[in-house]
Amino acid sequence: MDKPAKTSRAPRWMRIAFGVSLALNLAIVGILVGTFARFGGPPSGGHGMVSYAMPYVRALPRDVQREMFRAVRNQLPDNSGGRQARRVLYAEMIEALKADPFDAARVQTILEQQNDTAIALQTAAHRAWLERVGAMSLEDRSAYADAVSEVMRHGKAKREKPARE
Repeated sequence: MDKPAKTSRAPRWMRIAFGVSLALNLAIVGILVGTFARFGGPPSGGHGMVSYAMPYVRALPRDVQREMFRAVRNQLPDNSGGRQARRVLYAEMIEALKADPFDAARVQTILEQQNDTAIALQTAAHRAWLERVGAMSLEDRSAYADAVSEVMRHGKAKREKPARE
């Protein structure tokens, strides 16, 4: 009699560590995307939350940032993952991470859905930014480039403060 072939599985501790690591990464991405969608942009503090696009955004006046983020939300397709849709995906992921046996294909599908949402958001943001910058005069673009440079050097755009009377 032939013995059935044993399938090799990762040790339980490794599967748990992978699940925890994945959950933390997804939580961070969710916090960033949720903050962006809910409050009209990324938080203004924290060096750890800087992405390649942050200097471009921070160099814009606050009212322009808000206007741009509204335009981004308006450009997103209806199925792009509003807050409720994102919560559903996180709930599905939590369920998948707790499942035994672990279903990597299910987790992969959820990750792909979340990735599609992130790409749609990023594409809409690129489009809104380019539209805004493309409408600037040469003088305004030059001043904006200086503001981007300032953000790159010092982390935040220096805002003009109203004069005290």
